[in-house]
Amino acid sequence: MKILVCDTSNQNASAGIYEDGKEIVYELSFETRTHSETFMPLVHRVMKRAGLSHGDLDAYAVTVGPGSFTGIRIGLAAVKGMALAAGKPCIAVSSTEALARSCENATATSREETIIVPAIDARNNRVFARVLEDDTLKTLIAENAYDADDLALKIKNTPEIVYGTRRQILVVGSGAEVLKKAFEKNKVHINVYCAKGIAITPKGVAAAAFANPELISARDVKATYCAVSQAERLRKTEPAEEYVTRLATLEDVSRIMSLEEDAIPHPWQRSEIEKLITEENKCAFVTEKNGHVACYIGCEIVLDEGNIGNLVTEEEVRGKGFATAIMKRLLEYLKEHGVKHVYLEVESTNSPAIAVYKKCGFKSYNIRKGYFGVGRDAILMDCEI
Repeated sequence: MKILVCDTSNQNASAGIYEDGKEIVYELSFETRTHSETFMPLVHRVMKRAGLSHGDLDAYAVTVGPGSFTGIRIGLAAVKGMALAAGKPCIAVSSTEALARSCENATATSREETIIVPAIDARNNRVFARVLEDDTLKTLIAENAYDADDLALKIKNTPEIVYGTRRQILVVGSGAEVLKKAFEKNKVHINVYCAKGIAITPKGVAAAAFANPELISARDVKATYCAVSQAERLRKTEPAEEYVTRLATLEDVSRIMSLEEDAIPHPWQRSEIEKLITEENKCAFVTEKNGHVACYIGCEIVLDEGNIGNLVTEEEVRGKGFATAIMKRLLEYLKEHGVKHVYLEVESTNSPAIAVYKKCGFKSYNIRKGYFGVGRDAILMDCEI
């Protein structure tokens, strides 16, 4: 079986062609541009190098998560489109299994004595992870989103660790550093090796696909987000304060960047966010709880006019009034500082955002064709305050 394997579930993007487990060609990209810009050109290069058309393939394999919400959506949309157009089936691949199969144990301890933990950093002391026997890849703890401390204790108390049949833990992926600290904090007295530089490779995706070659229709391929609820995330945080909306500070920049990377295809650069916070004619607000930023908005002020840039809300709290509340707080602030008219652009298909803006008093006054890309129009809106 000849398959095109694809991954966009994390920072890097990759694609490759494998036949019955054997590598034909692959490419792994660590470009800083978004997957929406880099992934399809990467696929075209791989297909060209292999000298194949999509009709020559038997199936498409794609990582379905967990990982970056935006990255997963981009990859699934692209692969499902190719598969439907070519009339080919798909194979859904777990990101954590692909990550586990992307590396080999090079430590002195044998695989038979090792537990491997593919872990993807989900921020705020969270990881997307599963726990497996290194030699058989039998799952010991199921794939899910975990608080790092909780997962460290779960691993510590697995029978394989308690009874000494497994005497080493190998943690791979971007969540390795978070889990390493959790193991130290929870006094897990066992050899722990962390390799945070390990990334999902086409070889790992292919190995997972050929190990579990369940062919399904592209229409039936679904993402596995494993999102942790807000209540779970803050369950152990003291004190349990309420959400607050306030002016952003430079300490919020990294959290704002993380929020943007998960939510929008073209996140702002660090320098742009820092300017929103530090320059006199700009401002930014965040809604946060115990340092966790769930929503933010930025605006530039010119004389008596304000122009709103991004309004981003964490996916897990959308529809709960966060965007409306932070918008109203920004409008109050702008009014206090002499602003009379506020403008923004919103993609014409973004109905939830448009509803929020109308609720806050904005009205549409024009349409800008192709503003967000081919076939993606912008509705221009304004509000008098």
